[in-house]
Amino acid sequence: MLARLIPVLLLLLAAPAFAADDKGPLLSELMKQKGYVYAWDSMLSGETPPSWIGDYAKTLDGPPVPTIPVPLDGETYTLGFICKANDCEDNQLYVLFAPGQRDAWGLLASDGKITWLGRPGERIQDAIRSGLRR
Repeated sequence: MLARLIPVLLLLLAAPAFAADDKGPLLSELMKQKGYVYAWDSMLSGETPPSWIGDYAKTLDGPPVPTIPVPLDGETYTLGFICKANDCEDNQLYVLFAPGQRDAWGLLASDGKITWLGRPGERIQDAIRSGLRR
């Protein structure tokens, strides 16, 4: 049981540092642009995310955490964060957008387990993790 919680605990420790990086627009601002919405929807296609993620996509009501740039292969990707209202500690989603909004991938930490959304390869998973360590 403890082994399953260690990745979630690491994410929780990363969240305050993530929030302190005031480098980019809020995820809610990006989600008002068609390219980001398309990448978001593609990330979630074929997935069964918790309902709070769908609620966020409809309302864009979430924590005001700025996105951060994540360098990868000579390009700059954008990492955003949201969490479930009134249960942020146990329900977090980190979304990495490719330049030009061509793709998105997510790391969902919910109910003590980690789930990858959008079928990210190892390189993208490492980029998300590196963004959390900033």
